Amino acid sequence: MVSPWTRPSPTLSTSSLHPLPVPSALAKQDLKRTTVLATQSANRSWHPATGGNFSVRDGDICWVSPSGKHKGMLEWTAFLPVDYATAALVQPCYVKPSDETALHCAVYRADPNARAVMHVHPPHTTALVGKDFQLSNNEMLKAFGLKTHETNVIIPSLPNTQDMDRLGQDVQLNLDLKLLVLEGHGVYAWGRNPDEAMFRIEALEFLCQLKSLAPSP
Repeated sequence: MVSPWTRPSPTLSTSSLHPLPVPSALAKQDLKRTTVLATQSANRSWHPATGGNFSVRDGDICWVSPSGKHKGMLEWTAFLPVDYATAALVQPCYVKPSDETALHCAVYRADPNARAVMHVHPPHTTALVGKDFQLSNNEMLKAFGLKTHETNVIIPSLPNTQDMDRLGQDVQLNLDLKLLVLEGHGVYAWGRNPDEAMFRIEALEFLCQLKSLAPSP
């Protein structure tokens, strides 16, 4: 299988290609795990059609999911190498990385501990979270790294925008909660590995679902 960032040369056979860069062993493991989690979240209808995007950090680059592909059927070899300092592809490629690559790169620049970023569209989170949206007094808040549930948490959110490059340059990220909701769009979460990022998304969606079921005051 020829990787998507490798353009076959007319003078070379496929067997003689040596695609570069190559994911490190740890990145390869995280990419494979990311595809499993992406399939699971697709089965929850958290990113239908071609929605959602995912990435894994690997040294000075990150591997970003391709644009225009169903993320429930991703292979780990489909991820594209991007320089997260510039949000540009490491080398020419005939497949386009996610349109939201700039925000993934902003996370990696801001948080040296981030190794995976996930962006999905869970329905309760997408419908409910807006400016000054608060959650409180639920054990699931500990999934955000908090020591107690006896607290009020304002979920960081911003109005949705189509100018993702500008957002990636200007965004101020909450490095404690490691979450960002684009209002009416979806949620970004990150962590030291793909599972940790997904834990935050699952916890937020669960808490938003509970809030939607609570009786009005």
